[in-house]
Amino acid sequence: MTRLPLVARVLLRFTDPRVREYLTGDLEESLTTLSASDGASRARRWSVRQALAAVAQHPWKPVAASGPIGDGLMRTFLQDLGFGVRMVRRQPSFSLVVIVTLALAIGANTVIFSFANVLLLRPLPMKDDRTLGWIFNVDPYRGGDRGPLSIPEFLDYRASLTSFESIAASTRSSVTLTGRGDARRLVASCVSANLIDMWALRLARGRSFSPAADTPGAAGEVVLSDHYWRRELAADPAVVGQTLMLDGQPSTVVGVLAPDIEIGNMSEVDVWTPLSLSPDAARDERLLRVNGRLKPGVTHAQAGVEVRQVAARLASAHPKTNQGWTARVAGSRDARTGADTAVIMALLATVVSFVLLLACANLANLVLSRAAGRRRELSIRSALGASRTRVIRQMLTENLVYGVCGGIAGLGVAAAGLALIRAAAFEPFFAMIRIDRNVLAFTALLALLTPMLFAILPALQSTRSDAGEGLKDGGTRTAGGVRAARSRSVLIVAQLSLAVMLLVLATLFVQALRNISGASIGIDTRKVLTARLDLPAWRYRTPAATADYYEQLLARLQSTQGLDAAATTDRMPLLDAEPITDVTVEGRAVARPEDRAWAVKSAVSDRYFAVTGIALVAGRAFSMEDRPGRPPVAIVNQEMARRYWGSAERALGARFSLAGESLQIVGVAADTLRGDREGVNPEAYLSSRQRPAKAAVLMIRSTDPAGSAAMVRAQIRALDADVPVSGMRPLHDALDEDLSSGKVLGSLFVAFAVLALVLAASGLYAVVSYSASQRVKEIGVRVALGALPSDITRMMLRQTGLLVAIGLGLGLAGGRLLAMGATSLLYRVSPSDPATYTGVAVILGAIALLASYVPVRRAIAVDPVRALRLE
Repeated sequence: MTRLPLVARVLLRFTDPRVREYLTGDLEESLTTLSASDGASRARRWSVRQALAAVAQHPWKPVAASGPIGDGLMRTFLQDLGFGVRMVRRQPSFSLVVIVTLALAIGANTVIFSFANVLLLRPLPMKDDRTLGWIFNVDPYRGGDRGPLSIPEFLDYRASLTSFESIAASTRSSVTLTGRGDARRLVASCVSANLIDMWALRLARGRSFSPAADTPGAAGEVVLSDHYWRRELAADPAVVGQTLMLDGQPSTVVGVLAPDIEIGNMSEVDVWTPLSLSPDAARDERLLRVNGRLKPGVTHAQAGVEVRQVAARLASAHPKTNQGWTARVAGSRDARTGADTAVIMALLATVVSFVLLLACANLANLVLSRAAGRRRELSIRSALGASRTRVIRQMLTENLVYGVCGGIAGLGVAAAGLALIRAAAFEPFFAMIRIDRNVLAFTALLALLTPMLFAILPALQSTRSDAGEGLKDGGTRTAGGVRAARSRSVLIVAQLSLAVMLLVLATLFVQALRNISGASIGIDTRKVLTARLDLPAWRYRTPAATADYYEQLLARLQSTQGLDAAATTDRMPLLDAEPITDVTVEGRAVARPEDRAWAVKSAVSDRYFAVTGIALVAGRAFSMEDRPGRPPVAIVNQEMARRYWGSAERALGARFSLAGESLQIVGVAADTLRGDREGVNPEAYLSSRQRPAKAAVLMIRSTDPAGSAAMVRAQIRALDADVPVSGMRPLHDALDEDLSSGKVLGSLFVAFAVLALVLAASGLYAVVSYSASQRVKEIGVRVALGALPSDITRMMLRQTGLLVAIGLGLGLAGGRLLAMGATSLLYRVSPSDPATYTGVAVILGAIALLASYVPVRRAIAVDPVRALRLE
């Protein structure tokens, strides 16, 4: 029988005009292609023309012949697209599974890309941030390559460097606003006079600082942030020229910044004030972040060479404060991302890529199984003249519809995920993460490329078979052959191994977060209320007046019913920056610069150790006797005592010098963890009565910290209403907020791992179910020959167990490699933790067994008589 009657009869069997039109399009495209080919046989062209003629004689009229090849391709694409939309509507259950899977995978990738977009792609709100160079101090003895500069160092660099057009400095501080109701503490960005112009920040009103605004003694000027101007001053259009009392000094409002700058930490700034760049400032008081505009043609590397040369000259000229120090120049991208940030982003990118691959593998298995059921349809298309390339293109176009739907749904998943992240994290960085045009473009690209990943293998596999075989009666129940089975096995092994890798990483991160949250920091954070105070400098002009205020306040608080104890410190434990200073230990020789003694200094009041629960292991606490005019004293922690004196007993009564002042050690306190919770620094506590500071952290121990806030605020206001109070909250809550970013990132790893596990389990379930359905006749024969249910169970689980074992082995090995790359983030957790790997293996085995249970039970229940009747 010639091919012509078969083709014509097959086509005319379809009663749906849309299907006939769609299939006839293949014949027309085939005829167009054959006519353009010199090598095509006349018989082949004749057979296709006869097939079209046979269809034309039918009461239903086929579509018109194709035009030019380009128009034909577009028309074919639109036909395929329309057919794909109809397939989505006709198979709602299958379509829902595919779209939800894609939405979760694309949404996860969109969330992580949003992070990278902020860190790497989105420019800073300043003119051409690529030509900015950030100058950092590098202390090779204590580590760290992002150190700030002191005012004298900044002035030296500004006078010496020739690689920069201009150099500016900034630091974060606070100012006290009075004269407008209750005194308020405002967050201030103190900057050199040229910074706003150098960054080319847009001003909504007024101007930037005058060139001499940062010279000592200059008239006060202030530039307002947009949010402060709108929230506190009701967007007063006449605000420029008004006077604000900041720290008791009149400051003229000269401008209002546009809202462009209010991203990340900058969104917290209320006012911008000029620095007082006094060359007499302490050279070792390093607080400034310094950056400059590079001259045209100068690279960051070239500027770095000059900066290191200047740093070497400063080390030679000022050995006491700069010996051994150097400096470096970083680009804007490097300046806003640290080493841990790069590791975290790399891991997150790897994890979400694995999730996407898992989803694609899962969908590939589904599409492969579905394609086996469509084998007759695909064979008919081939019989009608469609080439293999044409059929593959049709299948990819069909799945493109799923990709577009999954991309749209993925944007919704990403938006919801980002909203949850912003609600859970207190770090201003997370407020910057949003869906912008970069994120939309990335999601659209994923929506277009993902169908290629999961549809290409099924398309290639499905078009390898012979059209004649596919048109046979039994073709609809053919499983796709050995190749298809092998492809499904490879895909399921890939799914399982990727899921295991992510589960290993997530489990290690959960342990690390648990260790951080449960770490003994050395401070009893329960029932402690904290608040920040900042005494107005114009009222408390002398150290004696400052010390007297705090003594009166502490006396008031300690006599208030419901408050157990109160104390002050100049920095919040674990949360504020740790001021490191060089110390000179009497009787200790220093042979090399790296051997010099150093410590973190803190000024605390008498009852600080009682409030925080830090135990004194030797000596005494501060007392009323430790007042100005008496010999200066200090309390050191165990780490400092061990490092410089060998033990707490030997340290007690010893002396050391700090900033030229000799202090006697009267007590040794227990160690507390440093801010990163990775270890303990040597720490020296000084008496705040002997070293009073206007800015202090108030700490109150109470049975109900949150409930005591109102009475504490009332006592502060009663003593002096012009003292601003800010940040009043329980210490435990403050520390939890500090860990919120880590918890969010850890939760992301866990969420992605769980999603991967669900995808792998569903993929395994689908493969086992499909395999069981294709082996119904075989199982019926085995049962008829006397096979027991246990025999069938072993047969079904043998192949599944092999796939699980291979996937588990590859996944555990890959998980260990991932964990080794994340060592710096695993707090007190070994990347080779045996309990983790054992637990993951048990979890995967249990889930694999559960995923196989239902298909195996269904296979056991097969009726042998009914199975043997199947074709």
